[in-house]
Amino acid sequence: MLEPVRMVKVSVVGPKEYFKQTSEILHRLNLIHVEDYAEEDEYFKVGEPFEEASKLSKFLVTVRSALSLIKTDTYVPQKIFSVKELNEIVDEKVEEIEKVIGEKNSRIRQLEDELRSLDDEERVIHPLKTLKVPPDLLKGFKNIAVFVGLVKDNPFEKISEVTKEFEIFVEPYENEYVVAVYVKKEDANEVFKVLQEFAFRELAVPDVKDFDERLKEIAQRREEIRAEIQKLRAEIEEYERKNLDLMLALEEHLSIELEKSELPLKAATSKYAFIIVGYVPKESFEQFKREVEEKTGRKVIVSEIKDEKWNPPTALKNPKFAKPFELLTTAYGIPKYTEVDPTTVMAVVFPIFFGFMLGDIGYGLILLFLSLWLSKKFLSEGWQALLKVLLYSSISTIVFGFVYGEFFGFELFGHESLFLKLLGEESELARTFAEMHPIVHRLYEAPALLVLTIGIGVTHMSLGYIFGIRNYIKEHGLKHAILEKFNWLLALISIAFIIAGFVVNTVNALPAFHLNAFYVAAIPLIIIWAVLTIIGEGPMFLIEYLTLLSNTISYARLLAVGLASVGFAIAFNYIAFELLWPSGIAGIIAAVIIFAIGHFINLLLGILDPGLQSLRLHYVEHFVKFFEGGGYLYNPFGRRRRYTKED
Repeated sequence: MLEPVRMVKVSVVGPKEYFKQTSEILHRLNLIHVEDYAEEDEYFKVGEPFEEASKLSKFLVTVRSALSLIKTDTYVPQKIFSVKELNEIVDEKVEEIEKVIGEKNSRIRQLEDELRSLDDEERVIHPLKTLKVPPDLLKGFKNIAVFVGLVKDNPFEKISEVTKEFEIFVEPYENEYVVAVYVKKEDANEVFKVLQEFAFRELAVPDVKDFDERLKEIAQRREEIRAEIQKLRAEIEEYERKNLDLMLALEEHLSIELEKSELPLKAATSKYAFIIVGYVPKESFEQFKREVEEKTGRKVIVSEIKDEKWNPPTALKNPKFAKPFELLTTAYGIPKYTEVDPTTVMAVVFPIFFGFMLGDIGYGLILLFLSLWLSKKFLSEGWQALLKVLLYSSISTIVFGFVYGEFFGFELFGHESLFLKLLGEESELARTFAEMHPIVHRLYEAPALLVLTIGIGVTHMSLGYIFGIRNYIKEHGLKHAILEKFNWLLALISIAFIIAGFVVNTVNALPAFHLNAFYVAAIPLIIIWAVLTIIGEGPMFLIEYLTLLSNTISYARLLAVGLASVGFAIAFNYIAFELLWPSGIAGIIAAVIIFAIGHFINLLLGILDPGLQSLRLHYVEHFVKFFEGGGYLYNPFGRRRRYTKED
């Protein structure tokens, strides 16, 4: 639960004629993470794909191209195709897809290119048209150079300084000027230099007889193209609607077959044999070995490799409730095989931090319903994980809302109870709630909560250091763990004692020294920490004590964010109620608008701020104590079928 799945390094060795069968078996088992073979020698080389790989790749490109514009993440197939059935029809159906969809898509691309060309031509014609010069007079002279284009200002004065023998047409166009300048060819270079000073951009004059007529032709052709594209897309959509299950099944089937046929690219092969090296979960090794050897008549042998320099992949193994939080863990980094996986701890602590900060029944209920509703709309694996995190956080928010007695910033209990304001003192229900008190009142008990947040921080970071000690013992030995991790755990405990000394100033001092007992308890810890740190990391690292103190105080944000949220809510409620009671219909409408907008903004901040701050406390204050990352995820050779089934 707190560490990745234990792995075994294995080799799969057999005669080359059994390679294809072995590929089938390994893919179906979906257990071995295959390592690339890179150390070629005179006996073994990287293998070559099976002969069918080229054909499969071509077919797969065709099918994926046809599916590229279809959203299939949330699609539930109506029919599951068998492998045998697909093998019988794959050639025919891929050819059909190429003809029906491929050719139509190719035609659509041609038409879209033509549309872009028409748009470009139209963009040129519009400014040229303002010159009121016929198209045939804008180009095609033997002895005269013509410059047609856009400039930032009228270049007449500057051109006249270069030559007196020229003709110019200038018209304003949008924020620029469109010009046509006629000069002798011997003056062309000098005039062009002048035009460049005015940011001249040449316009290519199209071969047309009349600009207005050509614009009509462009408009007509554009409508024809759009109609044809619409017709082609309708035909494609109709085919896809009728054959989507088959197309998805073909894509999955071809992908799987291509993966199998390309396995030799990761294997070592000789003229007569092959070797595959990879990692298998330890708990599945015996099953893996038995299946491979039995199904090949023991022609292919599976052996465990004892390798001191091995670098296994990381297969995260967490309880079901913690699985969604793997998204947040892997966003920071992939744990190394030897490291603690913090996902389960994060799955418990993250929602608690979130609820501690937001802590409002009303906001929690909205987040709860929002997460449940969105989970029906966004079915991809990533979205489902994120929405599960939001669901757990919303439940925590509701629980802390009861602890604080808050509902959209209103107090549920005490003399300021919402029920008392709405129902009046004569209501028995209102009086009942008025006589009750919240477990914790955030505004009145902020100092106590501040101490609690510091205690939470010390506990959270201590757990990080304990994980770090475990990691260092496993990777570097006990000595390094004591000198580089245990020393900082002592420093953290000393900081906890110092802060406790500030808070609990009523503790009896030791008679001999007349000092606060917590301060005295911190002194030997600081001395031991300093000695261990100087030995293990050097005296420069003593300054990091202040960083650790800063990390500890950083947990006060758990209270600060919560107080800010409840402060906003109270302010919006106060304004809304002030407008509501003495006013007529206008006041009621204004109150409702302010209440709705205010709490909507506060809810958005309530999602972002607690979420980001909780992530920060995990990533910056907790993970850095033990999490180095740098691992890579376990990716077994195989796949779970969704649209196909094996015979």
